[in-house]
Amino acid sequence: MKLKISLAFITLYLISLVLTVPASMVTRFIPENSGVQIGHISGTLWNGKFSQLDYRNQFQLQKLTWKFDWLALLTLKLKADVRFNNGRKVMSGVGSVAYGFSGLTLFDIEIDMKATELLSYIKLPIPITPSGKFSLVIENATQGVPYCGELDGYLVWHEGKIQTPMGNINLATPSMDLNCAEGGLLASLKQHSEQLTTHAEISLKEGGNYQLKGTIIGGEKLDPSILQALSWLGPKTEAGETVLNFKGRL
Repeated sequence: MKLKISLAFITLYLISLVLTVPASMVTRFIPENSGVQIGHISGTLWNGKFSQLDYRNQFQLQKLTWKFDWLALLTLKLKADVRFNNGRKVMSGVGSVAYGFSGLTLFDIEIDMKATELLSYIKLPIPITPSGKFSLVIENATQGVPYCGELDGYLVWHEGKIQTPMGNINLATPSMDLNCAEGGLLASLKQHSEQLTTHAEISLKEGGNYQLKGTIIGGEKLDPSILQALSWLGPKTEAGETVLNFKGRL
């Protein structure tokens, strides 16, 4: 009887230790040369918070919180609900991340970001100033070879506008459906406004090889200098659309 009580006490003690492991333990698993820096950490390993997560001084997430779902362990998966908030008018997100024998899974991901915030991570050949807001929704995504096993999501640019040295462009509300194609990523772009109409597919394949195919046509309200520049992008169809066909490697 005493042995059973002792074993029960030891078991409860070990469980309490596991449940109260401090979140600061996470830093021990981050390689020194990873470029990841973490601000103040609070909570436990299972329910904690970072004041800031910085990657090579190029990408930051603030007020990042996570909470593990214990029921997911019954399916031999680690699952956490994650949330971050860089500021209501800058970038915020919420969603769930799971990891099991089949790899990484994302679902119910929702990220809102100002256009200026997203474009700050992209190097463009000409200076532009975007406005509006991006909304990214990923209902379900699974890891595959080389990148993608399954993906169901979309990206919307609300009230999309661009200021360029040649003039301004009103894009209205471009949208992009996100899917998988033979293990690669596939994005189908649709955009229509009084100034511009675009239909294109962008694929990312093994080795970072990408291809963009589609058409673009300017309207009467598009700045003449921009309208003329469209002809530099490719040949025109009988309908006056400029054919887009670009390949490269990221």
